[in-house]
Amino acid sequence: MELCRSPNLAQMTKWLTANLSEEAEKRFPAADRAQGDVELCAVNGGFRAEEVTKSEPNVISVRSIGVKSGVWFTQTFILNGAGKLDRTGLFPSAPVESALPTDLSDAAIASEVKSTVTNVSRSGLFSGIVTVARGTRIIASASGGYADRDRQTPITGSTQFTLGSMGKMFTAVSVGQLVDQGKISFDDTVGKFFPEYPNRTVRDQVTVGMLLSHTAGMGDFLAKRTPDMMKKGVERATEFMPLYDKDELQFAPGTNWAYSNTGLALAGAIVEKVSGEDYPSYIRKHIFAAAGMTNSDPNNIPHATATLVTPYTKQTEHGPASDWHEAEHDIGSPAGGAISTADDLVRFADALRVGKLVNKKTFAEMTKPHGNPLGVKYGYGMDIEDMYGRTTVGHGGGFAGVSTHLYLLLDSPYTVVVLANQDPPADVYAGSKIVALMAEKTKLGK
Repeated sequence: MELCRSPNLAQMTKWLTANLSEEAEKRFPAADRAQGDVELCAVNGGFRAEEVTKSEPNVISVRSIGVKSGVWFTQTFILNGAGKLDRTGLFPSAPVESALPTDLSDAAIASEVKSTVTNVSRSGLFSGIVTVARGTRIIASASGGYADRDRQTPITGSTQFTLGSMGKMFTAVSVGQLVDQGKISFDDTVGKFFPEYPNRTVRDQVTVGMLLSHTAGMGDFLAKRTPDMMKKGVERATEFMPLYDKDELQFAPGTNWAYSNTGLALAGAIVEKVSGEDYPSYIRKHIFAAAGMTNSDPNNIPHATATLVTPYTKQTEHGPASDWHEAEHDIGSPAGGAISTADDLVRFADALRVGKLVNKKTFAEMTKPHGNPLGVKYGYGMDIEDMYGRTTVGHGGGFAGVSTHLYLLLDSPYTVVVLANQDPPADVYAGSKIVALMAEKTKLGK
């Protein structure tokens, strides 16, 4: 942290070379670590320690704040038995509750949103929009960066973003609607809908609920999508099935938790089978139209409009680059990748909250943890997080050039939308403090 105050690549490399364990050096060489550390130190203006959250002989965790960026972080340092630095972590996090402002009026929230977005955008940590709403009424919104850097196109509430895995919520809500109609149960097995499914264990033991809660033991299929799929698009969720339907499971169904794009893809195929509609048509009609989301698209066919952002990444095949370049454009599936706007996502959140998309009982089932191990809380297509005694639900999306999150504060009318067209964790840099403020506002009844 001392080196971070005046970041110098040679000094950082020298320090890491002297202090890293052999194993850590093999995993991630000191020279590469130093490059990333110096860049992060520079954009944050160094870090000021505010609170030690863990102090053990070989582990220390510190809650700190970026001096220039104002972003809160949790930094963790783990030593091996020989006293060498074995693992480190630096993650954006919520502020210490005692550091939150006392004025949580709508005007104060709007001011905080504007100043936060200005700071992280100016630092290069964020390009996108943060919107806060009470019901469907927007009480704060601010944007930074550009939808298109070359043209310097501004970002607004109607700018379209690729959502990444946030779209998993659309699949979960689709299943919830069919549950409400009595056409499906969260306890139904895959075999009820696909009696010829090649993997017998999946067919006989995996339930719809397991698919939506990442407890089925299934893996990922996204890297198996063909160049033709990425270029021309995919009309139906069932077209993805040959990419994964013979895969072996990572663990026995229901015995563990592992994030799975395949599970949600199969859930989308079940939606098609039960509803008789192809997945993109289903979410257009029963999710987007029903919620009044007029600027949203399934993105199953490569999408190009004047209002769609260009995604920017620093990721390359050879590791992180120093400059931003255009990322490969994604296509949508039941596992994510749909397109929407901040304004539309406010409407989606409110429609979900008030029972317009699924009934209150089903929504409650979707937003409670299902079979998760210690440290992970996940419902049906929903992240679950506790903050200052309040619960937020929703989902994020992370991909090269995509960093998004939708937060619904349970038992309140408040929604926070964070959309960025650059690499993760851009959404957390801009959104973590704002979500914290809204959790505190909800907690205090303000």
